Amino acid sequence: MITHRVTTKLAPEPPVRFYRTIAVTFLVVTIILLGVIIFFTSKKANIVIVAKTDNKNINLDINVLKDKGGDLSIVGLVTTTKFSWSQKYSPTGNKTTDGVAGGEVTLYNETSAPQTLVKTTRLLTPAGVLFRLSDKVVIPAKGQVAATVYADQMGAGSNIGPSKFTIPGLSEDKQKVIYADSAKEMVGGVRTIGVLSAEDLKSAKADFTAKVRQNVENTLMENSEFSQKLIFVPDNNIAADKQIGEEITEFNLSGTSTVVVVFYNKEDVKNILTKEVSSRVDVTTEKVLSVSKDPQVSLGSYDLEKQKAQLSVYQDVLVTLDVNAEKLSVNNFFGKKKDEIERYVFGLGHVVGVDVKFSPSWMRSAPSVADKVQVVVKNVE
Repeated sequence: MITHRVTTKLAPEPPVRFYRTIAVTFLVVTIILLGVIIFFTSKKANIVIVAKTDNKNINLDINVLKDKGGDLSIVGLVTTTKFSWSQKYSPTGNKTTDGVAGGEVTLYNETSAPQTLVKTTRLLTPAGVLFRLSDKVVIPAKGQVAATVYADQMGAGSNIGPSKFTIPGLSEDKQKVIYADSAKEMVGGVRTIGVLSAEDLKSAKADFTAKVRQNVENTLMENSEFSQKLIFVPDNNIAADKQIGEEITEFNLSGTSTVVVVFYNKEDVKNILTKEVSSRVDVTTEKVLSVSKDPQVSLGSYDLEKQKAQLSVYQDVLVTLDVNAEKLSVNNFFGKKKDEIERYVFGLGHVVGVDVKFSPSWMRSAPSVADKVQVVVKNVE
């Protein structure tokens, strides 16, 4: 028997270089993929918009009627009252001299017997300013009487506002039940010499009207049905006792006015204004920053026979660009280049500047991922 030896030839092992090539290739591919992932995940756009604030002036005419009559109307009450008033004024000028202040007081007697006060009886304010009666007066028991008074001392120190007065010449007990007060200012302590001008008369009429309005308001009873009242004082019945061009130290305005009073509810006006503001604001780009505290309300016209009036209402509203508005949603910037974003933003209104920054710096367009785009609005006056 012949024996044969079988020789098995082993396959050659791959060279080390082959494994190294695979490993390097895998590493390079991994690095490239990681770089791509980092690139896309780090891609950001930051858009900073500088926006100015602007005023929107709301002007409305709102009708006040006995019954509701439409969208621009409210329920209210239109009435009148007669009111008489007089007031002294001085013309403008650069020469002043001391004078004797004077005015009118009401004397009260709470006792059961009449009280006589002689001419020059002293009346003293809590601040120590002394006045005297111009004439003898008798105050009826449990009654009152008006009397004219003049200051004991010349000069501006006696030009005082409405005040209480005691009567030092009476006993302390009587001073508690016999006393005086004044509803108007004491004037005349300083005398201004000048020529009455049209501007003097115009300014005095404005002051006269304001004082009448304030005194009417002080005397009006509150209306439980309405929270607000508007008082209008016509100036066509105001008369001056001096002529324009006269050289005078003072002049007097007086008149009996039919004062118009309009009662209404403040909330009704506010509700109409709120709707109007909403209609004037572009909700796709704007937001209201503030609304002035109270609207300015004046009387436009009135019809006493029909018991209706028209209020002229003005409201100042401050608005600016709203970062949460629809047109500033981040999807409006996806894939846009820097100059495209700038053109779009400047077209929105209120914008005075925009700064667009891409990260990394070599990026040429905004990413298309919502959380990678940031929009910031900074407001300036």
